[in-house]
Amino acid sequence: MGNWFSWRRCWMLAGFCSAVLIGDYFLAIRAAPRDSSEFLIGVAGFGLAHGLWTVGQLREARPDGRVFLAVALPLVLFVYGRLGAPVLKPAGQWAVGIYSTLTALSFATALASRRVIYFAGIGLLFFSDMMIGGGFLGAAACDSLIRPTYLASEFLLLASLLWHGEWRFPSGRIDARPLVLILGAAAFACFTIAGFLYPGGGYNPFLQMLSALGRTEVRNVPYPACHWWFIAGMLLSGISVGTVWARLVREERGWRRFAIGWGGAVNVAGLCAIAFVPENVNMDIHNIGCFMSVGGGIAVLIACLRRGKLADIVWLVWFAVVVTVFALCINLKSIPFSPYVPTSQKTLIVSFAIWAGTLAWRHPQCLSRPSS
Repeated sequence: MGNWFSWRRCWMLAGFCSAVLIGDYFLAIRAAPRDSSEFLIGVAGFGLAHGLWTVGQLREARPDGRVFLAVALPLVLFVYGRLGAPVLKPAGQWAVGIYSTLTALSFATALASRRVIYFAGIGLLFFSDMMIGGGFLGAAACDSLIRPTYLASEFLLLASLLWHGEWRFPSGRIDARPLVLILGAAAFACFTIAGFLYPGGGYNPFLQMLSALGRTEVRNVPYPACHWWFIAGMLLSGISVGTVWARLVREERGWRRFAIGWGGAVNVAGLCAIAFVPENVNMDIHNIGCFMSVGGGIAVLIACLRRGKLADIVWLVWFAVVVTVFALCINLKSIPFSPYVPTSQKTLIVSFAIWAGTLAWRHPQCLSRPSS
């Protein structure tokens, strides 16, 4: 079979299939209870499969540390913020937490490899895992999506192992401004639909915090439709701003490169953490997501400042004023919470979105990669 099916791929395929079969046997066929040792073995089998997939790509790509951070942090916070007792016992939490970390590493490696089929398979598996997590939490809408997405992901991953000459994402310079605009518009559409579907007459942005849309129970309605649209909007927001940061980091050197790259990763991780852990589930972890998104955004803002650029200075002053007003509205008990706190929150969010959009327009090659 020559070079097409090398010994390395043969062993990788055998190990991958064996690890997946272990996970399928204990978790899918035997449906092992979440408090049993069989559940831990099944999770370990899938974790081993992720490890083998990642190792198999190391000749072609190295996982991007920033992507790993942006994905791993919200996943781990989701596991320990939402899948704790009584959903999972401590041993199960640790097992799922380690598995989630391996998932993030595999996802970061798949993205760096630029292999379309491999990345699509890992992405679908990632989505299937999140649906399983939703099923653990009693969200019935997730159950119907688990099986088809999981089977599709396994098919794509097998195809990526068998077919070496698969398509790759382009490596040249691409004007991604249309992509950023589409992602931003899609995120705005998700939040708008969530507002219309908010139980009890719709959502008022001047009287309620944005996080109210993402609560798992609103006015005695468990997992309302607005919850899912809010999560979709937050994830699209993370992808859209992450696209901008990915371009900017390639144009910088020194401390600016570090601040934009890792600050952007923390910013995206915070946005995802806010979506995965609503405030009515675990307020402390939800607040961690808020601090990460704001702190990462501040790091990027400072790194993007340029001497003599009046627009950059105006943006910095404007954000400082809005954050100060927001903090005063929260802490001064003499000021009514509504409409002042929700309104200042929306002002900050919209300002950040507009600023990120101006950066995308000033740097059109938002998805470009260095020419080979």
